[in-house]
Amino acid sequence: MNINGIKQNYDYLKITANNTQSKLNFREAISKTVEQPVNLSISNEGKTMLRKMVSKSEPDFDYTNVKKLTVQNTNEVAWEHYTAMRDISSQTIKDGNYNVEKIMKSIMDAYETRYNEIVKEHESGDREVSYQLTGKSFLTLEEDLAGLDQAYKMRLANLEGYITCQQTNKAFENPDSSWYFYRNRNSSQSEGKTPDKIPCLDTEYRNYAVSIMNLAKETFLTVFKNSGYKKGTAIGILSDILNKNTSFTANSQNLFL
Repeated sequence: MNINGIKQNYDYLKITANNTQSKLNFREAISKTVEQPVNLSISNEGKTMLRKMVSKSEPDFDYTNVKKLTVQNTNEVAWEHYTAMRDISSQTIKDGNYNVEKIMKSIMDAYETRYNEIVKEHESGDREVSYQLTGKSFLTLEEDLAGLDQAYKMRLANLEGYITCQQTNKAFENPDSSWYFYRNRNSSQSEGKTPDKIPCLDTEYRNYAVSIMNLAKETFLTVFKNSGYKKGTAIGILSDILNKNTSFTANSQNLFL
């Protein structure tokens, strides 16, 4: 065998052995490092930088920290008063024999009842509440009444929904009900012109009902602040307003009777 060839083979084996030993030593060093506990001390500046780096690598989520929620930025107060008003109204119209004016009166009566309850509960100070989202807290009288106002608006939305359902039922009570969806505008037909057609299921009547309810509420609040207030005033106020609005009463009869 050629001596030079033997020498080259020997050198190659030596290099290979050295490389293999280096790899084994490196792996052994890593294994020992992993096995041994390491105590790291990170400065506050380093922690801040680490948080920033992590936040940049994380996707954005629409996340609400429940712990930071307050009663003021949830609808828990309004929902409490809404359910209370709904329960009170259900006692006055539970027989199912009612119309739009009876529903309006039941809402007004429930508002007055709940208003008196809130004022009474605050006679000794703030009211303690416990809600699912925000837990236990205290409400001022102003916060409680603001929630009641929101609940009142929700009940008026229920009123609008009821009126819409009744209008729809009236519109489809006969197979040929196209007359109900359209009506003449002003006196165009009498003038020999083609009548302009507008939908009869508009919001005019519903808006009128809501405006009457808001007027009744504001009048009630004015009377409540006077020394001559008596319970049951709210329904009387609403009845007076309805009696003065004969056109609304007539429309109610045409739509719901």
